[in-house]
Amino acid sequence: MSGKIQRTPLQSEIIRYIQNYIQENGLQPGDRLPSQEKLIEMMGVSRTSLREAMKTLEARGILRAQNGKGIFVGEGKNDALLSALDFMQEKERLLDTLEVRKILEREILRMVIHTASREELEELGETTRVLMEKFRRGEQQTAEDKRFHYTIYQLCHNQVMYQLILSVSSVMDRFWEFPLNMADPFLESLPLHEKLYEAICEKNVKKAQIINEQLLDAVYRDIQNQH
Repeated sequence: MSGKIQRTPLQSEIIRYIQNYIQENGLQPGDRLPSQEKLIEMMGVSRTSLREAMKTLEARGILRAQNGKGIFVGEGKNDALLSALDFMQEKERLLDTLEVRKILEREILRMVIHTASREELEELGETTRVLMEKFRRGEQQTAEDKRFHYTIYQLCHNQVMYQLILSVSSVMDRFWEFPLNMADPFLESLPLHEKLYEAICEKNVKKAQIINEQLLDAVYRDIQNQH
């Protein structure tokens, strides 16, 4: 086996490490892996990081943990390991993108509040109205949700900033495509769209930035809790 993971580990790195360990040691379903303490020592990762990766592997039947007995190889096949790795890599990309969005959108909101015209805010308001009506009726509002955010990006009236956030749009668009097989994602964040629009209309930069961070934090929690 290779040595410890040298940098702050991503969950996919831990999954790949465990995958290699199973393959290199010829472990079969029912065979026992090293203890959590030993795995932590081998990889040089935190208990929290290992626990999160274990949740994903257990959810797919790749590993089976028994209290007081240890960690065992489950019935999951190699393709299940690859699926778990793909899942975790997408999850990490989404979480990383949210961190980027939080940084860029903070400045974008400041620009919007200082430059958007009344007519442009009315257009954003119409999108907000349709979005919230669909949400309250329990209807699918993915298109309006996406339009709400991209309209805000356009209203910053700064082409460099706009192109900068569009540069991560290939990943960002996944938020509106039911990522990680989530059935009905981000319900906690939806009411905050209306509050964000109101703060923009009030020309209250700080309030808008705080609400937007709450919105993105809610999305972050939804994704982080997927296994």
